[in-house]
Amino acid sequence: MRRIHPALLATLIVSVVLAVGGVAVIGVSTRPPVSEGWFAYQPMSDSVFSPTGVIMLTRTGLIGVAVATIGLIGVSATIGFAIGRRRRHDVDQ
Repeated sequence: MRRIHPALLATLIVSVVLAVGGVAVIGVSTRPPVSEGWFAYQPMSDSVFSPTGVIMLTRTGLIGVAVATIGLIGVSATIGFAIGRRRRHDVDQ
């Protein structure tokens, strides 16, 4: 079994942490606000209502998407580089 280069391992770990962290930020930022209560009158006509089930991304959510994307690109690039390096090494021998 071959050893993985320490730089590749570090890049892979950082990329996975970024991807998981980005997904966690997306999950936290897209939770709908909790509203409780019951009102027996018609709401004001200038109120804005959003239907349930719609995910609205805030600035934090968009940052989470960007971080997760960077992490996934890093993971795929690291794995691709490692596979290409291994195949080149096998051909040389």
